[in-house]
Amino acid sequence: MDVRSRIIELPTYEKYRLIVMSDIHGGLNSYKKLTEKVKLAENDYLIILGDFIEKGPYSKKLLEELKKISKHKNRIIISGNCEAFISYLMKDINHCEKMYKYMGNKPYRSIFDDWIGELNVNLDETTPEELHIRINKVYKEDIDFISTLPIGLEFDKFIFVHGGIDYINDWKDSSFRTLLACDEFYKKGHKSDKIVVVGHWPTSNYKGFSGSGDVIIDKEKRIICIDGGYAVKIKGQMNALIIEKDGGNYNISSEKIDDFTKYKVIEENKGSEKIPEKLGWPCNKIRIIEKKEEFSLCERIHNGEYINVKNELIEFDGKEYYCNQDYQEYFLTVNKGDEIRVAGIYGKYALARFKDEYGWIETRKISVGE
Repeated sequence: MDVRSRIIELPTYEKYRLIVMSDIHGGLNSYKKLTEKVKLAENDYLIILGDFIEKGPYSKKLLEELKKISKHKNRIIISGNCEAFISYLMKDINHCEKMYKYMGNKPYRSIFDDWIGELNVNLDETTPEELHIRINKVYKEDIDFISTLPIGLEFDKFIFVHGGIDYINDWKDSSFRTLLACDEFYKKGHKSDKIVVVGHWPTSNYKGFSGSGDVIIDKEKRIICIDGGYAVKIKGQMNALIIEKDGGNYNISSEKIDDFTKYKVIEENKGSEKIPEKLGWPCNKIRIIEKKEEFSLCERIHNGEYINVKNELIEFDGKEYYCNQDYQEYFLTVNKGDEIRVAGIYGKYALARFKDEYGWIETRKISVGE
């Protein structure tokens, strides 16, 4: 793979406004709402920083939208590991068995669901090879589009890649894998004198005492992480990074949107006094000490601490129990009349956000649409 042939550069201007979104994951409606929220203008740059398909509800429709806007000179679509993986499966007939296996084993919605739905194919009545050929024939334009996307962009004092860059002198010599899927890039750092903007790794993964998916802007490390965990985490949100330049001055800010439901607090709740450390991947293994109705007493395997975990978030992988989402034993302190945003209802409790912190509250103390 010739990496450099898929890295693009744009000329620098003294004044511009640039919007960056990553890890949209088929969230067409939220994508449209977020572009409206940031007031995306005709002359603004819009960079989609990869992983716009897979996991969310509308991969095919979002792909169609991005194919359309990509004809605009200020709209740049960059590949993520999700697009690269679908391209890998579909560009070689020898991968038809892998394609078929992926379609059967994936734990989330995929663009394959959209394609198969439109084709009205019965998977039990077709072979992997026949299906591979048919999808390639009918959706050649889609597959060609995601297979030829750039994997990196250098613009002004910024580098835009989905995953990250290698810790080397010339970032353009980074490996294909690193550019697309560099786990924990923020912890690894880089040697470039430019600011590297990445998605791929939800920002909440870096936050030991917070479930927030807000953008991380670290001027010292020259790294900006924007993946809000949309369609991946219960607390996921879609982020937009906004870079405004006027002469030598740069203003960097962000906006966000989520699919949560607005509730009003109808009864005061006195919650936790302090925010506890998060239970999350990769340190999410637990041992159940006592099973209870709503929250079970568990031991955190990695440090031996006890924690009460919401039952609906406990899963068993055949060997051991684990918590399937970022989790904190934290209960919100709110007053009657406060507005909260509910990410999910689990038994008699809601997981909600209040003042950018997530916590639990009994459902009897809140009401939707009040």
